[in-house]
Amino acid sequence: MTKWSPNVGDMPADDPEVTIRALADPHRRALLDALREADGRPVRELESVLPELGRHAVLKHLRVLADAELVTTRKVGRSRYVQLNPVPIVDLARRWLDDYAAVAGLALSRLRDHVESDLANQGATMPDTTVPNTTVPNAASSTAERTANVPNANEPTTRTLVATVVISAPPQQVWAAITDPEQTRRWFFGGLVRSDWSVGAPIEWLDADGASLIAGEITAIEPEVRLAHTFRATWSAETAADPASHYEWALQQLQPDVTRVTVTHTDVPVGTRTEQQVDGGASLVISSLKTFVETGRTMPGMG
Repeated sequence: MTKWSPNVGDMPADDPEVTIRALADPHRRALLDALREADGRPVRELESVLPELGRHAVLKHLRVLADAELVTTRKVGRSRYVQLNPVPIVDLARRWLDDYAAVAGLALSRLRDHVESDLANQGATMPDTTVPNTTVPNAASSTAERTANVPNANEPTTRTLVATVVISAPPQQVWAAITDPEQTRRWFFGGLVRSDWSVGAPIEWLDADGASLIAGEITAIEPEVRLAHTFRATWSAETAADPASHYEWALQQLQPDVTRVTVTHTDVPVGTRTEQQVDGGASLVISSLKTFVETGRTMPGMG
């Protein structure tokens, strides 16, 4: 008797089994690796990643990855670009590792207490394991690094980062979590959002001490559907000096109590401190949003 095995498309996108099945194929992993090295590639370029397969087979693999929410696509002119969405992988890792990490952390804490107790009984103290910094800068290597950092005229000067996730909640609940400061502080790095929610109005996230984390101006807003604003990382003087980028939240109701949330961060300046610090941030942010909305819990490090 043949055992029935569901296809990826037969299961809801937020089912971890969807992610596992999509990642099981080495061709699909090769496509994801290619996107990890250079995100936002056109479909025709990804076809060259798997030259042993025909165009139809590559498109089929991309469709499976899209069904599993591991990639997103956007059309620019006549070309369709594919971007990596690491959120399902992040969620899968958290699902399996969080409990183990908690156990390991507890074990290490107990080990530390045990060692420190023994040392105290012996009248000793913990040794200083700090390694002094004896590195001497090399003028030649510094020059080479500066030369390597000079932007190439043929290379893009900005990037687009996209992340998407499916949340088991209606759009009204998700929208409230995004716009209510008492809720954002529980999932958005402890930041309280502040705005009067109209086009042209300032929007800002503040930490618990009132210091600015992110500042911008609302460029488009449709309650429970879309929020777009400029984005300046004001959490440090270095990032605040970088050019502004653009951030958009898009909510799509899939079922009465199911919402797809897509975050698109465009015009991220390449080679800046902002790019270094926001890379991967969108996937972390909406994973945290999903955890909070669905469970009421704050993801570690996000509250």
